[in-house]
Amino acid sequence: MIKIEDNRGRRFEKLRISLLNECNFSCVYCVSEDFGNISVKTIQEQTADQPLAPDEFIKLIEAVHRLTGLKSVRLTGGEPLLHSNLFYLINHIQKIGISDIRLTTNGYLLKERASKLFDAGVKSINISVDAIDQDIFGEISRHPNTARVFQGIEAAVKAGMNVKLNAVIMRGKNDSQIIPLLDYAAGLGVKIRFLELMKMGHLYHSENGLFFSEKEMLAVIQEKYTIEPVKREYAETSNYWRTSGGGTFGIIANESTPFCHDCNRLRMDSNGIFYGCLSNAHGEKLSPYIHDDVLLTEKLRGLLRLKQPVKFHGSELSMRNIGG
Repeated sequence: MIKIEDNRGRRFEKLRISLLNECNFSCVYCVSEDFGNISVKTIQEQTADQPLAPDEFIKLIEAVHRLTGLKSVRLTGGEPLLHSNLFYLINHIQKIGISDIRLTTNGYLLKERASKLFDAGVKSINISVDAIDQDIFGEISRHPNTARVFQGIEAAVKAGMNVKLNAVIMRGKNDSQIIPLLDYAAGLGVKIRFLELMKMGHLYHSENGLFFSEKEMLAVIQEKYTIEPVKREYAETSNYWRTSGGGTFGIIANESTPFCHDCNRLRMDSNGIFYGCLSNAHGEKLSPYIHDDVLLTEKLRGLLRLKQPVKFHGSELSMRNIGG
């Protein structure tokens, strides 16, 4: 296998794939206020590039895997459970030789699909849940029926999946939900991760007055619990703690505690454009090079060089398009 590594020893070991930019939620940190008036169909019609067909996804994954020896693939969106060929893709990614297939979802459609996903080989799933309070959750997600998310979470746990919950914490929006979310996760026996708000997409040029720091999150939790840090694993996006209440939580702190120094992630959007770093909006179409290992290697090395040396700086890229 050709060595594709930067001067900090970073490699591409995990591929995150945004299968589509369509989503049934319009979360405030992901899309702007006026997005709700624009249909996904309209956006796609205005875009020169069209989403890849399933077999095109597979060819690209296979080519990258051939050169990098990917350890895992995470399927994201948009909302990946909306993808009509999701199970076809899962099956064929396994045939390539990648058995560790993970998924990130808002959970709305998970209740009906959790067991089937587990049986198909998806053993690990991240589910976004930004509040326990239904009114707060509804305001953030701009969706009237968030109760289905909790049904999906519980279905995934029952199916035997390794479940992690993700909550983006915003000042004045859902910072009151940190303890309720932590206690809910502990009650289910799953980990929860609290995320600092990222300056992505429509938030990139904002003042970020909603930002709620890792230090502030820890202070809220320590008002109720004693906490003990857990040693960080290589290339982990979160720092983790155990609580005196029996729960385990992580914080993804792009601003406060950057983790760029050992990042091992490569991203592909639904149009087949690859990104080496969330903080760099430069993308590369790799489809012209999948039959030429020399050129493909150079392109991958170029994407690797786009990674930030120390800290995440944000980007105009939308998480709806590049995946969570």
